[in-house]
Amino acid sequence: MSHTSGRKRVVAVALSAFPLAAASVFSPQAAALPTADDGSGLSGVIGETLSLPTGSDAGNPGVRVPTSYRPLHTGLDNPRQISLTTNGGLVVAEAGHGADRDDRCVGEGGGTVCVGFTGSVSVYRDGRRREVMGGLISGAGEDGSFAIGADGAGRRPGGGPYLAAMTYAPPRFLPPGVKSRQLGKLLVAQPGGPKIVRANITAFEKNNDPDGEGFDSNPYSVLGLGNQILVADAAGDSIVRVKDGVTSLWAALPDPGPRIDPVPTSISRGGNGHIYVGTLWSLRRGKARVLEYNRAGNLLHQYRGFTTIAGVAALADGTLYVSELFGGCGFDQIPQCFPGRVVEANTGGDGRSYMRIPFPAGIVARGDRVQAVAWSVAPATGFGGDPNSSGAVWRLRF
Repeated sequence: MSHTSGRKRVVAVALSAFPLAAASVFSPQAAALPTADDGSGLSGVIGETLSLPTGSDAGNPGVRVPTSYRPLHTGLDNPRQISLTTNGGLVVAEAGHGADRDDRCVGEGGGTVCVGFTGSVSVYRDGRRREVMGGLISGAGEDGSFAIGADGAGRRPGGGPYLAAMTYAPPRFLPPGVKSRQLGKLLVAQPGGPKIVRANITAFEKNNDPDGEGFDSNPYSVLGLGNQILVADAAGDSIVRVKDGVTSLWAALPDPGPRIDPVPTSISRGGNGHIYVGTLWSLRRGKARVLEYNRAGNLLHQYRGFTTIAGVAALADGTLYVSELFGGCGFDQIPQCFPGRVVEANTGGDGRSYMRIPFPAGIVARGDRVQAVAWSVAPATGFGGDPNSSGAVWRLRF
C-alpha cells in the first residue's frame, strides 16, 4: 500500500467521524498517527493535509443560526445518507451504535471499539419509522457515538429493493466472533426479506485500482437509478457502477495532486438529471468540491470553496445545498458551538448563505423543502445520554 493510499484511508475514516484512536482497529495506518492531548481523537493534527478545522465563522454576514428549524425525526442511530422515494418517504442509513455485548469490544479506555450488528436502513414517512434492512455491521466507541457501518442507503426510482453501502475493514481487525461478510459490499433487500450481496465494491477496487494508488476501499454513499446503481468508494477515489450483474468503473475522480485525494463522500441525482458528487478534498477549509457529471460519467463542472462535504442536493434551478461535516465552528469552540453547517449556493456563482447544523451529513431537497441529517455522529440515546443531541433529521428553511 502506498504512502498516499494510507493517507487517503485515514482521511476517509476521519470523514466518517470515527475517533482516530478507535479507527486504528479498522485502519492499521491510523494506529501510528498522533491524536489530541485530550484523547478525544477528534481534534488531532494529522499532518498539514488532515488538520481538523479550528476557528469560527463568526462575523460572516452570510451565516445564519437556524432558530426556527423543525426536527422531523429524532432518536436516530448515527444517521448518514438520506434519500427520497417517489412516494415521499425518506430512506435513512443508520450506522448503528456498535455492539450490545462487552465481548465484542476491543482496546482499552478511549481507544475501545465495539463491533456488532446494530446498523439499519429505515424509511420514515408521516412521522413513522419502518426498518427495511437490519442487522448491519457497526463499529463505534463504548458510548455508541461516531459509528461506521451502513453509511449509504437508497432505493431505485419506482421501487425495487432497498440499497445499503457498507464500510470496509480488514477482517483480521474485527473482534472474535464477528463475521465480515458484509464489509465493503453493496447489499440489497426487500422489506422483511433477506439481505443479498449485489456487488463486492471493495473487491472491484482491489482488482482494478482505478486511481492507481494501491488498494484502499470505503464504500460510503449509493445512488439507485433506473437501470444502474452507483456507489461512491471514498477511499478508492472512484464511482463504481453496478448494472445487469456487472460491476465496472463509472468515473475515476480528478487527481488533485500527490498530497491530496478527492475522497467522494456523497452522490445524488440533481433536478436537472445530472449526477452530483460531494468530495472531502482534504480537511482544510474551503478545499472541498462538488463535481457535476452527466449520466454517462463525464465530468461537466466543479464547484469549489466548500469544507468537508458529507452531503449534496441539487435543484433544477441550479441551487445547491451542501452539508459540511466540519464546516463553520471549530473543535476548539465545543460546547459553545459545534462544528458543522449547511451551505446554500448556486451553480451560477451567486453568493452563498449558511446555517449552523451540528455535524450534518445526508441532505435532500424538493422545492423549498430541505431536509438534512443533524448530529450524524450521535447514537439514538444522544451524546452522554442527552436525547437533545441524538441523531436526527431536521427541516430547514433558507
